[in-house]
Amino acid sequence: MSTPVLRIGILGATDAVETTYLPTLISLKSHFSIIALQSSNPEALKSCQKLFAIPSITTSPEEILSNAQVDVILNLFPFEHHEKYTIAALESGKHVMVEVPLSMTIDSLRRIRAATKKGLLARSPDETTSAPRVFVGCARRYAPCFTDIFKKELATLPRIYYARCRNISGPLRVPKDGYVDKVNELHGSNDPSGNEVSGRTSQSQFQNLLVDIFGSDGDITPERVAFCQFLGSLGCHDLSLMRESLGFPDAVSCVSITDPFYSAVFHYTDDSSSDGNPFTLLYEAGVDTLPRCDAHLTVYGARKTLSVVYDFPHPGEAAGEERSVKVIVEEVDCGEEMGNGNGNGNGNATNRNGNETAPSVVRPRVKRTEYVSSCNEAYDRELRALHSYLTGGNGPEAKTTPEDALSDLRLLHMIFGHYDRQCGTIRTPLG
Repeated sequence: MSTPVLRIGILGATDAVETTYLPTLISLKSHFSIIALQSSNPEALKSCQKLFAIPSITTSPEEILSNAQVDVILNLFPFEHHEKYTIAALESGKHVMVEVPLSMTIDSLRRIRAATKKGLLARSPDETTSAPRVFVGCARRYAPCFTDIFKKELATLPRIYYARCRNISGPLRVPKDGYVDKVNELHGSNDPSGNEVSGRTSQSQFQNLLVDIFGSDGDITPERVAFCQFLGSLGCHDLSLMRESLGFPDAVSCVSITDPFYSAVFHYTDDSSSDGNPFTLLYEAGVDTLPRCDAHLTVYGARKTLSVVYDFPHPGEAAGEERSVKVIVEEVDCGEEMGNGNGNGNGNATNRNGNETAPSVVRPRVKRTEYVSSCNEAYDRELRALHSYLTGGNGPEAKTTPEDALSDLRLLHMIFGHYDRQCGTIRTPLG
């Protein structure tokens, strides 16, 4: 039986698309065919079309959505546009892949689910009778070394004592004065259209999203806006990886917002141990002007420490060949005995006078093993999972479904909810 070829239309093409999605899609010719590409940047469109022989390019999202030759929409717009264009694609009968977070409000998630039912009626008679589906993109969760090594090593820990999740990285571009002010200024924009009207529409959509999240305009403080922007662009990828690795936390505390740096403490119960021992995870994240990516999830056991270190591009950033995700396993290596011994098998050393000295000492060492997957390997496995999810094939398991996205949403609201309680009981400049 031949493999179905899914026809792809991409919304919101950026430099990252040219170096991640497009090469990977082209390499999977037996799975995908790129039909159309949309971007607000005409020069980027022409470059991609010439490099990858894409049949159709446009600056209009509506042209992609109405294209009868497209089966699947890749919605790569910023998170405030996820709902609008995901719903439009579903209602036109097309499958959708959208980057995490799928949604940041419960009402939005309900509207997306309702759109899948409308999409079933819009599908042509020669298509499958099933409703269009949504797949949520989070490539680092599909990296081979994460799924094949890190998670298996994590399952061998008798007990987890502590964990840390960090993502402190530099911007796509540095302001001339060197001062980091707003996350959206750091990471650029990818609006559906580059014109002024679209810019005002984007701001309006983001404002409506903030009201949905926080309840009223009066509760929308600069700190909440900054935190929402960060979690919707970079932070949600960290939290999604953290949640798959350790499960859903019992509680969150100590949420700190010092824009553009953020931190929180998550409280867990280690279900892998018979006693259900508690442990905490410190989440720390932010952006500055240093051109580096310090991002990892580290879990500490008694005799083993596990880390998954990722150098993935920011949304809209080009991914060079050196980008990768790495798993590091550090464990105790008993090493060698220090001292010569006395030849009697008791491990004691003798001095020149024949007197026994202290026993020889075994000096433990750290055994460090690294496993590396390239950025492209992660995207390859993610897209194979997408194909399997939409066609019922035998590819990698699709982990990032709408049901999984609901857990991402619950975690975001747990964080926002605790920050609200902090602000309600401790009215200080620190929140």
